[in-house]
Amino acid sequence: DFNGGSIGARAISPSHPDIIYVGTGEPQLRDCVSWGDGMYKSTDGGKTWTHIGLKDSRNISRVRVHPTNPNLVYVSVIGNAFGPSKDRGVYRSRDGGKTWEQILFKHEQAGAIDLVMCEHDTNVLYASTFEILRRTWGLNAGGPNSGIFKSTDGGDTWTEITRNKGLPRGDLGRIGLAHSKTMPNRISAMVDSKQDTGLYQSEDGGETWKFISGHSGITQ
Repeated sequence: DFNGGSIGARAISPSHPDIIYVGTGEPQLRDCVSWGDGMYKSTDGGKTWTHIGLKDSRNISRVRVHPTNPNLVYVSVIGNAFGPSKDRGVYRSRDGGKTWEQILFKHEQAGAIDLVMCEHDTNVLYASTFEILRRTWGLNAGGPNSGIFKSTDGGDTWTEITRNKGLPRGDLGRIGLAHSKTMPNRISAMVDSKQDTGLYQSEDGGETWKFISGHSGITQ
């Protein structure tokens, strides 16, 4: 039922486990990147699959499903690793994948590399963007359009928190995000930076950050 074998992300609906969403295209962006053709959905526990859109997304990094509403789905799209694309960013579907809306777009060269939903308040979302250009002869990773964004209204609006107190200055690379299951205001970020690459943590919802551990230099 899939048009390709490259899978970037998947999510099982917590409230309806027979509903599974899969995003295609690998998010690692190595020199031999395999891209996909968007999103797929199963409503029978993976026995059969249907293509549900975002065919030009190329590489999908994360899929998040609302804990009680299986039709509310968020997807982070890296996009084309080899050139500019306006299909990058974060997408939302309110109808189980029948229709999609692009709710966050930073730059045609910076896709969304990670996405988390707060389990304590599902209207709170965090997303990270990654500016990257992959060529056959090398990789340009990092830039001014890599960053961290936060929404408190389910993705309707976003605020960039990249330059909040405690986070590294200058151009950033890939950023991984994790939200605490027990502490609503704790958000952690693994930040690639020319200054201090490493783990940063916020106890106030991203307003201020503390460097936990790491080293220097932007990597893949």
